[in-house]
Amino acid sequence: MTAKGQLVLDLPVRPALGREDFLVADCNAEAVAWLDRWPDWPAPALCLYGPAGSGKSHLLGVWRARSEALGVAVDGLRQDAVPALAARGAVALDGADGAGDGVALLHLYNLLREGGGWLLLTGRRPPRQWRLRPPDLESRLLAAPAVAIGPPDDPLLMAVLAKMFADRQVRVGQDVLSYLVPRMERSFAAANRLVAALDGASLSGRRPITVPLARQVLAGAGGA
Repeated sequence: MTAKGQLVLDLPVRPALGREDFLVADCNAEAVAWLDRWPDWPAPALCLYGPAGSGKSHLLGVWRARSEALGVAVDGLRQDAVPALAARGAVALDGADGAGDGVALLHLYNLLREGGGWLLLTGRRPPRQWRLRPPDLESRLLAAPAVAIGPPDDPLLMAVLAKMFADRQVRVGQDVLSYLVPRMERSFAAANRLVAALDGASLSGRRPITVPLARQVLAGAGGA
């Protein structure tokens, strides 16, 4: 049952890190399905890619919690640390499209494959645009499944905004959410900043969060 003006959410929810929830929508459903398949992957590695703020870090955290994988940024990967990482059996590598030690990554991939382990890599661009050197590394990772995560769509952004307001124990009407979604930057990070700005403006002005206040905050942030 819902009261007039409240938002009805019809999106499945899955646990992420800590108390957070990861909301599943069309833009990330394929990626979630691949993570659900683990460890039944056709290759020892899986590549996830999508723009900043699309939820890659959340999905990586979901997989780390489930697989007990160690997490490392690509620019922090060192050859002398590879054996210990591979011994864990599962590694999550963030920012795989950035500059890093390709020889160390190739060694990690080979050790994980030989030991029956797993490697999850994330980046903003498709793997064919990653800096994959030496050639052996390129051939291995381009043979791995690559799954795109799209920017948050309207239903997902609306659900995320509603959850972020609820986390702050702030009630907003669906008219406010419907006003914000088509006018805001399409990322989870932007949603978090916007909710914080609206909450702050509401508290400082001692006024409820309404469409006029949303218009004012967006205008001040250059978002409208």
